[in-house]
Amino acid sequence: MLELDHVFCFVEPDGTWADQLAAAGWHLDEGVSHTGQGTRNRRLFWPEQYLELLWLDDLDEARGNPLRLDRRSDWARAGTSPFGLGLRGKLPPDQLEHYWLYEDLGIPLWVHRDNERNPDRPFLFVHEAEADELEALRPRTRVHSLPSHRLHGTLTAVHLSGPSPAAVPPHRGPPIRQRRGPHRMRLVVGTSGGTLTVSDLLTFNG
Repeated sequence: MLELDHVFCFVEPDGTWADQLAAAGWHLDEGVSHTGQGTRNRRLFWPEQYLELLWLDDLDEARGNPLRLDRRSDWARAGTSPFGLGLRGKLPPDQLEHYWLYEDLGIPLWVHRDNERNPDRPFLFVHEAEADELEALRPRTRVHSLPSHRLHGTLTAVHLSGPSPAAVPPHRGPPIRQRRGPHRMRLVVGTSGGTLTVSDLLTFNG
């Protein structure tokens, strides 16, 4: 069975999203650059999943990469979705025809063909892992090392809206609920807080 690994949302690198999260007590790591992909990130970890905040770092690299995340970052003009859904585990054999294998990051990622055919849908991919490898992929150890009083929260649901839903296969973990509408991502987390606006695209609900 597949599991939800993480969700991503494109942000403006000079936006206020990091300040908004810090003021609410959420801790972001320093992130990494994706060599050859043209993107950089910062991440917020929960015990079972994480949120990746992503932005374009090198336009030429992104344009030369088969993922073409430059188009995702320019979602408002390109008509693409700025969101991504990453699963972990093993795709059922009857699903493989809908994906292609991307290995430029040094790990096997199966990318849904909607990235090329229907980029208005959220970017959907699977980090391939056998059952005995799944525990090592979960972000629990990173969570316990981070200094934040909100780390004990958990991601309990993902709400997405956009022109067209992603073809998400059955998976364990927080449900992914999709509806038609303007591009928005709302994450429900297991805390007692209210609503936090992280960016124009992203909100948290406690």
